[in-house]
Amino acid sequence: MNTFKDDEMKLIRELSRLPVQSVLQIRKACPTHSVCNPLPLFRVYKIDEDSFEAQWNGYHETGTKQVFRFNEVPKN
Repeated sequence: MNTFKDDEMKLIRELSRLPVQSVLQIRKACPTHSVCNPLPLFRVYKIDEDSFEAQWNGYHETGTKQVFRFNEVPKN
């Protein structure tokens, strides 16, 4: 199970206030290729008012997806 970093927690708190089916992402430029379109390093999708899906990716590899409940995420 992944744990959330501070910048990821900020997105989760913001997502909880947005409508269902909202998506927020952390994107960074690829350090290896100057002209590629890398995947978002972190992505959250609001499933419903109580839960969301988080996904951690590499620049070019799809990573782990997990579903969480907003009320079970540790408050920082």
